[in-house]
Amino acid sequence: MLFRPTHHGPQDYQSWLMHQETVRMIQSDPSLADRALATMARWDKTMDVRSKPLRDRWVRIIQEKDWALAVEDSELGSQLRQASPMACLLPNEARFAIIAQVRRLKDMHS
Repeated sequence: MLFRPTHHGPQDYQSWLMHQETVRMIQSDPSLADRALATMARWDKTMDVRSKPLRDRWVRIIQEKDWALAVEDSELGSQLRQASPMACLLPNEARFAIIAQVRRLKDMHS
């Protein structure tokens, strides 16, 4: 499903774009999935137990390569992206480019 930047706030759209890019990166370099899973294992030792179901869902998404769910335009997709290890994989250059893109869109609509 196509994400509609006017349907969600700028932060949700920015997160969606970052996840789109991260999924593309993992599809090009599957070893990045192992880094995301390692991040999840570290988070399980220190993060709040209330977000454990979302973290467990991310482990399944990564293991099953269910990338559609990672970028789904839904309440669940948005909740998942808030508990995601994926953006940690983005190089700063890609992250800053997405932030700048969203800032430009936001400025155009304000």
